[in-house]
Amino acid sequence: MVSRTATAEFDVVSLSLTTYGLAGLPTELGKKVASALQVIEEAIDRYGPSHLALSFNGGKDCTALMHLVRAALYKHMTDCGDATGSSAPLVSLYIQYKKSFPEMDAFVQKSIAHYDLELVKRSGPMKQGLQSFKESYPEIQGIFVGTRRDDPYGDRLQFFSPTDPDWPQFMRVNPILDWTFDDVWGFMRQAGVPYCCLYDQGYTSLGDVDSTTRNPALLKNGKYQPAWTLANGELERSGRSTPSGATGSSSAASGIPIPIREAHCAGAGNGSCSPGSEE
Repeated sequence: MVSRTATAEFDVVSLSLTTYGLAGLPTELGKKVASALQVIEEAIDRYGPSHLALSFNGGKDCTALMHLVRAALYKHMTDCGDATGSSAPLVSLYIQYKKSFPEMDAFVQKSIAHYDLELVKRSGPMKQGLQSFKESYPEIQGIFVGTRRDDPYGDRLQFFSPTDPDWPQFMRVNPILDWTFDDVWGFMRQAGVPYCCLYDQGYTSLGDVDSTTRNPALLKNGKYQPAWTLANGELERSGRSTPSGATGSSSAASGIPIPIREAHCAGAGNGSCSPGSEE
C-alpha cells in the first residue's frame, strides 16, 4: 500500500533553518545533531535523494531522524541551485506490527502530509516485508534507520552498515547511532518536532500492543508522566517485554534486520501532541 496526501502545512524552510541552527550550537546536543546531519548528507551525496528511503513507523527515534533527513534534503536541493529546495516525496517504509497502536498509525498518517512522505506499507515479518519493498522499489539503495548504539545489537553497527548477506540488500544508514534517549528528546523538544501522543501518556518505548505497557518509572502520585521526564534513560525499555516476559524489543521501526525503536506525540484525538507538552 502506498499513501500520499497534500502537503499544505509542510514548512521545510523553517524546519531546515531550526535544525541546522541547533547543529551550530556549541553544546553536546549541537555536536550530535551536526554529526547526524553530516552522515545524512554523505548518504545523499553517495546515492542521491531518489535512491534513499526512510524506515518509519511513528516511533520517537525514527521521527527525530525523519526531521533531520528532511532538513538535509532541503539543504541539498538549495545547494544544487533549486531556490525552493523542493524534492520528490521521501519514500518511507512502514513494516507494520501485527497489533500496532491506533495512536501510532494515526501519527504515521498525519506525518505523510507534514513531512511530504510517500508511505509504503508492508506486512511483517521484517525480512519478507523488506523483500517485497525491494521488488517494488529496486532503485532504493540505502535506508535511513533510527537505530542507536544502546538498542539491541546496535553496538555492532557503523553509520553505514549493509544488511546481512541472507537479507534483501540495502545499505543501512544510521545517523543517530551515537544518540541517547535524552538526546532524542532534547532534539525533539528544542526543534519542535511533533511526536506520537502515547509518549505523553507514560510510554517510553513503543512496540506492538501485546508487548508494550506504560513505563512504571514514570508513575508519580498515581499519574503517568511524559516520556521526556524519565530521569534514568537506562529504564527506557522498562515497559517492553518479549513473549517470554524478558525485557526486550520487537519494534518494526527499524529492523533491517535488527529491531529499532519509536516516535513522539502529536495532538490528542489524532495520534499526536505538541512538543514537550505536559500532562
